[in-house]
Amino acid sequence: MKKRQMLAPLSLSLLLLGACNADTEKETNVDKEQTEPAKDVVKEPVDKSDTTASNDELKEEFAKEEGVSEVSLIITEDAGGFVLLDFEVADDMKKEDAEKVVKKYNERLEKEYPEHSIDIQARKSGETFVQKTKEVK
Repeated sequence: MKKRQMLAPLSLSLLLLGACNADTEKETNVDKEQTEPAKDVVKEPVDKSDTTASNDELKEEFAKEEGVSEVSLIITEDAGGFVLLDFEVADDMKKEDAEKVVKKYNERLEKEYPEHSIDIQARKSGETFVQKTKEVK
């Protein structure tokens, strides 16, 4: 009789444990299915070549300026249009001379690209030396 009294609760406990464990396994499988990353998904690169351009003629002319090197000119057509002109000046160039160069090309860019925002940066030793920005609203 004592064996039955002990066997019944023990069997009932094992039965409950088995039932609880079965639910946990099902939930785990569902969680794995929901969190596994999609396989073989290849994102195509964004081609910005249609939205950017460069004015090689202006870039070459600008590179011939005395004391100017490493010219970068980018003209974008997306998001309202931007003209970004970045160049390095010689270590011995004075700030006034750099400002004259920036002013000269800022006026030219404003005439050629009136609908674009313009940002011109003269760098000296890698740091911004003179900067001129015009935003189009």
